[in-house]
Amino acid sequence: MNIRRVALGTTLAAALMTTAACGNSGAGSGDGGGDGSYDIGIVQFSATDETAEKAIGSYVEYADEKGWNITKVDPQGSVDKAISAVNDFVQKGVDLIIVTVFPTDQITGGVRAATEAGIPIVSFSGGSGPGVPLNADSGALVSTDVSQQLVEDMGGKGELLLLGYKSGLPCIGREQALDDALKGSDINVTRQEVAIPGQVESGTKFTQAWLAKHRKGSGNLAIWACFDDPALGAVSALRSANRTDVKVYGINGTPAAVTAVQSGAMRATAFIDVAGAGRELAVRTPDVIEGGVDAKPEDIPIPTFVVTKESYDEFAKKYPDEVK
Repeated sequence: MNIRRVALGTTLAAALMTTAACGNSGAGSGDGGGDGSYDIGIVQFSATDETAEKAIGSYVEYADEKGWNITKVDPQGSVDKAISAVNDFVQKGVDLIIVTVFPTDQITGGVRAATEAGIPIVSFSGGSGPGVPLNADSGALVSTDVSQQLVEDMGGKGELLLLGYKSGLPCIGREQALDDALKGSDINVTRQEVAIPGQVESGTKFTQAWLAKHRKGSGNLAIWACFDDPALGAVSALRSANRTDVKVYGINGTPAAVTAVQSGAMRATAFIDVAGAGRELAVRTPDVIEGGVDAKPEDIPIPTFVVTKESYDEFAKKYPDEVK
């Protein structure tokens, strides 16, 4: 999974809040839960982003087990709303703030406010840095193997539709890895920027327009998306056009994408164990709070697996819960 406008006030952020109470009265006490509880504020990326929501769900499940108080806000992909949400959590005096996908260097206003208040921020795929001592990384590394698979499948030549998203750090890193893999090839790239929300529809719309210019039999054709949702939109467009000559590649390994790979509708997707990453961030939460805002920044790589028709059985054996 991106963003630039004028920051909205805390009133809007509060209006977006949905609270899952786990334990006592809710976020805002900021007492580190002398009883072993914590107040955690979670800034989602977009409720429509299945992968980020899965990571959050895993984190919240662990938090529920521990009796922590969790409050979530959905900025709907807007960096300004994300900054406003961070500032609101700072005012409430939470013990920790989780930010998903938004690049750390794009929410500096919020990070600064949290740091001044002594509240550490943990990032899921937005990058670590001053005031953000822990980040789960799902960026460039996960794209490398898929991108190399694409170049190999195309024999180093042909036409490629790239469905990217410049406002999310994971997609930025993944697209850079694709660019690196394409160097020296004769693959011609047409790039389109998808919208969030509306990522599936974007994939469908851009694919339809691209197919009109790339008829069947016109050479090696492929579509690469920086996450699975636009790739699945591309699959929908291909089915509607009765086209089976275009290979589709995605990243994240959502259940729908894995099923599409198994059926042959997609060539490959890179599964990311975001549930495991979410739980890992939760397990480390007490240490992060204890370490505070001045702790040395750390990036945790998230385990990945490239799923193709050939590797599906191995994937199902390694991650049986993902193919039920």
